[in-house]
Amino acid sequence: MGGPLNFNYDMMLKTKRILSASSKKGSATHQKSLPFLMRQRKDKVNGMGIQFPISQPPAPPRSRPFLHSGFPSEHTLTSSNNDPESFHCAISPILTLAQLFGVLPVSGICSPNPVQLKFIKFSFRTAYSVFILGMVLFMSILAIIHMIRTLNSLTFEVKGGVASATAGAIFYTNSFVGLIIFFWLSPRWGSLQRDWRNMEHFMDSNKNIRPKLRWKLYVISASILLTAVFEHLLSMMLNTTKYDWSGKSGNSTFKNFLYIYSASSHEFILNILKYNFALGIVIFIVSKLATFTWNFTDVFIMLVSTGLAERYKTLNKQVISLTSKHQKMDWCSLREDYATLSSMVKKVDNNIAPLILLSFANNLYFICLQLLNGLSKPNSGIINDIYFFGSFLFLIVRTIAVTLLTARIHDQSKVVLPLLYTCSSSTYNVETERLIYLLTTDEIMLTGMRFFAITRNFMLAVAGAILTYEVVLLQFNVSVNK
Repeated sequence: MGGPLNFNYDMMLKTKRILSASSKKGSATHQKSLPFLMRQRKDKVNGMGIQFPISQPPAPPRSRPFLHSGFPSEHTLTSSNNDPESFHCAISPILTLAQLFGVLPVSGICSPNPVQLKFIKFSFRTAYSVFILGMVLFMSILAIIHMIRTLNSLTFEVKGGVASATAGAIFYTNSFVGLIIFFWLSPRWGSLQRDWRNMEHFMDSNKNIRPKLRWKLYVISASILLTAVFEHLLSMMLNTTKYDWSGKSGNSTFKNFLYIYSASSHEFILNILKYNFALGIVIFIVSKLATFTWNFTDVFIMLVSTGLAERYKTLNKQVISLTSKHQKMDWCSLREDYATLSSMVKKVDNNIAPLILLSFANNLYFICLQLLNGLSKPNSGIINDIYFFGSFLFLIVRTIAVTLLTARIHDQSKVVLPLLYTCSSSTYNVETERLIYLLTTDEIMLTGMRFFAITRNFMLAVAGAILTYEVVLLQFNVSVNK
């Protein structure tokens, strides 16, 4: 029995040695072949790089302080100081004018460096803004009291219906809410402008074309605000037709002018409070403050939107110029520039979205109100007709301008997509693909608190809403001649 067992045991030992040797040999063969395969893969990858002779290799990453939460130091922004075409410097004179009306009480508006922008709680600017807020709040409360009384009275039909009951309350409440939003924006404005200047500095480091902002912002502001002044003067003329402008009578005094103006334009206040000269002064001043706030809200949205859209426009021009001349392109840097702008649009939207919502809601209401007055009121004189058509046309044009200038951000962000889709295979690489993905999937637009997005298609939605609301208002409103 020992013989067969020993034989089988010897056979098992030999088989184990053979398998062990085979395993070691295979492992050694694998270790020898692995470097060869790695070299072959590297050669293959290097060979693939020959397919992109025109596009440049990715540039070293640039610092992006606008993505960090910390504020940049003054040294970071030194190279772009005293630049009149930067957004901060271009909008500074306009914001200085707005501060005369209690809007955006931030110190350092006229400084060349946004680092100096500060919101100081205990300062003259803040106290002045709070004082104006108090006056507008006073008028808003009186207008709301009038609205409640009118809507609950039997004289609803003969007092002009919806227009007479709600116009004053909506107008002054809108101005008060607008001032509150600007006051809320004040401590955030410095941080936003520092991020904006960092965005400009980052894009300028890539030798991009710089947009000319200053004269464009001035033209937009002057065209809207000067037209608003003319429209308001026309409104004052309409409300002071009983005043003797010739100066021949004894009643051609400023006190009489205030009384006639207050009794005609703010009759709802005189139904609550007894008129006196001080009340007339308050009515006259606060009406101007509220009118400016209403118009400046739209102007402010236009200016911010133009600043962002012009950056997209100049960047698009650079891409179009390089592709048309078949020059070398650093797709990595271009993608970073577009990503920077996208990030800036989102930061801006987070800060001014309440203003956009307020602006469109207010404009929608007053367009319906003006159209309702034009359809329901009889002919009451040439001055009244001129004021109605002029005011209504100005309101329509201003609303369209706000919509189109804000929608330019979305339009300009998609301009280069056709060029990217049709670029040659020799220039196409992974950075091009990432840029296409960024521009097609990222919703680059300003919104009204995420309730709606401002695009060109939004104009059609607004027009449809106006027609719908106008039909409803005409059904509920009773004309004075009935």
